[in-house]
Amino acid sequence: MERPFLPLIAAATFFAGAAHAQSAIILVRHAELQAAAMAGPRQVPLSQAGSARAERLAPLLKDAHITRTQKTAEPLSHELKEKPTVVPKGDPRELVARLRKEHAGQNVLLVGHTDTLPGLLKALGHPADVKIDSDDYGNVFVVVPKGDAAPVFMRLRY
Repeated sequence: MERPFLPLIAAATFFAGAAHAQSAIILVRHAELQAAAMAGPRQVPLSQAGSARAERLAPLLKDAHITRTQKTAEPLSHELKEKPTVVPKGDPRELVARLRKEHAGQNVLLVGHTDTLPGLLKALGHPADVKIDSDDYGNVFVVVPKGDAAPVFMRLRY
């Protein structure tokens, strides 16, 4: 099943013009889904635990100057009065290049999956492979570009 990236695009993040002016890229995994719907359609509802996690994300990021936010980011989207942008699954390097070009100088939130976030982190310059266990929903990855130097990476929990 193809799963889209859900970039939540804000007002203070990505690499400006050339390549390095973004403030931060924040990546989180989609929150827990309803078990019966896991094999079903693309727009799978969140479970009760997933809805609670999504509610916790909103206050965590409400002051991060994110300007766009789907289900996991829906509470944040409502708070910011912004509609999320859905990006179909594809080459993570192409998404990173698109964000650098179209969202220079902005903070960007990407909501992805266990099979998409590691590739995005690698495309953003993370030096090691990142593994996210199938039952691990609480990561918040923050990538801070540093010009021509290696970006700063933080792995937080919520």
